[in-house]
Amino acid sequence: MADNPGDDLERRIKDARARHASPQDTHKNRDDSGAMSSAFRAGTDLVAAVIVGGGLGFWADKVLGTKPLLMILMVFCGFAAGFLNIYRRETGQEFKIGFKNDRASGNDEKEE
Repeated sequence: MADNPGDDLERRIKDARARHASPQDTHKNRDDSGAMSSAFRAGTDLVAAVIVGGGLGFWADKVLGTKPLLMILMVFCGFAAGFLNIYRRETGQEFKIGFKNDRASGNDEKEE
């Protein structure tokens, strides 16, 4: 038996509360962290794509001597690529080839 019965009671109460925690509470916490990580990743994808596009444009301008035409063009291409990455990830097409979900569902046959 424990030295202090109050400590044993507190531990048992804590264990019981943990076992009977409502699934809604734990689900809510996961949703909040998932939304925050998704938003952070979307921002990172967009910024990274713009920086890569701008860097490639800067390099191409330096090599070809077309300052600042290609850098401006590539920044816009990077912006579009960033939004495309965000769109594909949010619609569940992140690692799939193409934009249709037919192969994932097993509908490989074409309708005639």
